[in-house]
Amino acid sequence: MLKFLFLSLLIISSITLYLNSSDISGQSVITPPPIPTKLSPTYVIDITTGSGINYKFQHFYPPDIAIPIGTTVEWFDDDPEQIHTVTSGAPGDSNPIFNSGIMQYTSTLQYTFDQPGTVSYHCQIHPWMIGSVYASDSNKQGKNFKISTGSSMKLEDNSPYDWIFNTTKIDRILFNIQPTSIKTDMNTPITYNINMYNNELKKEIFSQSFFAKGNDLQFEFVDSDLNIPLVYGPDFSEPIIGSYHIRNNFPDGEYILKVEITAIGSNLTQTKILDEFKGIISS
Repeated sequence: MLKFLFLSLLIISSITLYLNSSDISGQSVITPPPIPTKLSPTYVIDITTGSGINYKFQHFYPPDIAIPIGTTVEWFDDDPEQIHTVTSGAPGDSNPIFNSGIMQYTSTLQYTFDQPGTVSYHCQIHPWMIGSVYASDSNKQGKNFKISTGSSMKLEDNSPYDWIFNTTKIDRILFNIQPTSIKTDMNTPITYNINMYNNELKKEIFSQSFFAKGNDLQFEFVDSDLNIPLVYGPDFSEPIIGSYHIRNNFPDGEYILKVEITAIGSNLTQTKILDEFKGIISS
């Protein structure tokens, strides 16, 4: 009897110890954050390291952007040395349309710009940190795609151009490509080919394939002194919903921007899904 009681207690103790061990190990496992149910193409602005110093060259990077309306911008605090805020308006303005509150290192703020116009913003703690977002409603519907741009010039109905990039006003402009002749779900990767041809120079300036999750593709032209295009991005790669960036010394002149879908998922397209958009770059 005593032997049976001792054996029972030993079994119970072993089970209890096993359960407690599971609880302890379970607490040490970090659960990954869930993927958002709505995945919007997103443009990232960095709060750079050392932004608490007023004479630093750049605080928000990039400090000034031009985007299509409907674009979601995410500010990412990449500065481990200071706390910051991202607050719309000029320092001292009341009733901001967005305000992050105190942002610690690696914190983020997202805001979707759904109205055209320029919105300035700053850090309430470090008022020398300023930036601006210009949101444009310029767009053109093609046969297969709708192209929306951050054009800083209003396109008139009689304009011969579908997009305009004036590098004297701003050094970067974001494009959003929305397929309108096909529809896929947000889990399907789409392969795009983007080609730029300069009519006046009679030569191809740029051609490359890009990948996007779901439908829309976002890419940005960044004017620079580079003679060979430098492509980087996307800003978010898991899943691929962030903007790509194309840095180049774009010659002035008229352009044909060719947009084509070459694959949907792992399947190559059987018919041409292609549009051409006429644009102009000037300085």
